[in-house]
Amino acid sequence: MYLGFVRSPKHIGSMIKEKDSSSHYTRLSSDGDNHETRKGYVPVMVGSEGVKEKFMVPIEFIKHPSIVAMLELSADEFGYKQEGVIQIPCEPECFREIINKLPKKR
Repeated sequence: MYLGFVRSPKHIGSMIKEKDSSSHYTRLSSDGDNHETRKGYVPVMVGSEGVKEKFMVPIEFIKHPSIVAMLELSADEFGYKQEGVIQIPCEPECFREIINKLPKKR
């Protein structure tokens, strides 16, 4: 079963309740010049083969079932000994949709 990443995100999307469309992530520049990691965020590289985008994901999202599922895909694809930024094999637009639907702490 392939997601919008490597397998189909339909089961991941169903774990998320609809939220407003405001962004709960920060997109990093893809030129590699942005090496700063803000406190409370985890840098991730999202994409497959050709198209990749860097995101700063709030740490509070890391334990959400949708993100855990994506991290498991990442471990399956790249192994547990990734160096540098975590890579998630997901289409950036799909990842953005999932992140935008996650509940944000107030």
